[in-house]
Amino acid sequence: MTEPMPPAGDGDRLAAALKRAAASGGRAASPVPAHQVSARGARRRRRTYAAGAALAVCLVSGGAALAAVQLGRGDEPVGPAVPPSPTKSASLPESSPAERSASPDPGSSPPSRTPTRLPPTVTPSTSLPPSDSATAVPSGG
Repeated sequence: MTEPMPPAGDGDRLAAALKRAAASGGRAASPVPAHQVSARGARRRRRTYAAGAALAVCLVSGGAALAAVQLGRGDEPVGPAVPPSPTKSASLPESSPAERSASPDPGSSPPSRTPTRLPPTVTPSTSLPPSDSATAVPSGG
């Protein structure tokens, strides 16, 4: 393979300046003593273990609390996730203004009433053709 070409002109001056800066930085730098580095590592290790232990305590206590709540519920049946919404035809009919003014206390709930009409029933549609007796003959044809 070919060797990289040395930079020409300004590149030589830049490379020389960077080498001088690295050399002076290396002379001025003093490494941290080994006992300080190992003490720093031990502190970090202790903090990591403490954080892991605190997380484990939170998870175990949260799981125990959840289990206690579930066990305290007993044998209650589980209801639906969302209650069914009433349809407009199944809702109670509106009361007349005379009935509303006749209520004794406006803050109390109105008495329950039964609906006066039943909701419409839905008949399933079939894809079968109608029978011969119910077939109508088109007029004018």
